[in-house]
Amino acid sequence: MKATGILRRIDELGRVVIPKEIRKTMKMREGEELEIFTTEEEVVLKKYSELSSMETLSRSLALAISKASGHTAVVVDGDKVIAAAGKGAPSIGEPIAETLRIVISSRRRTVLAEEKVIAFGSEKMRGEVIQPILASGDLFGALILLSEESVSKADEQLVRMGAIFFEEQIER
Repeated sequence: MKATGILRRIDELGRVVIPKEIRKTMKMREGEELEIFTTEEEVVLKKYSELSSMETLSRSLALAISKASGHTAVVVDGDKVIAAAGKGAPSIGEPIAETLRIVISSRRRTVLAEEKVIAFGSEKMRGEVIQPILASGDLFGALILLSEESVSKADEQLVRMGAIFFEEQIER
């Protein structure tokens, strides 16, 4: 943890304002949830991600989709990679590009071909399926399939099925 040198007072309702510079750096948006942790001497705020809390499930699903399709499967929340499996998979915790964030925020499955693929991981990809994960009307992230060839309709359906599985788990 690094010190910022910024001090804030707790108001009469127990609120503390997180400075704009920190919110911008941490890509925190209005309405976003924070998880609160405490030690004997610290209160730590961490951006909450429903998918991050499902880490084991995310890894297992990415691995299963990768094995079933022969392609690379990636699970992302709104900011970073949560799980990934397959050739050239991006690293866990790797931030996602703003272009990918915009595609995910459209809330529609997007299929991209070679000339439009969003750079992700270490391999040159020619096909990409980006399936947002929506539950109870909220956007939680996306399931992404990266392929060295063009993706098939079966690949698109596999990614859709994986996203539905996540949605069902989140709604429980």
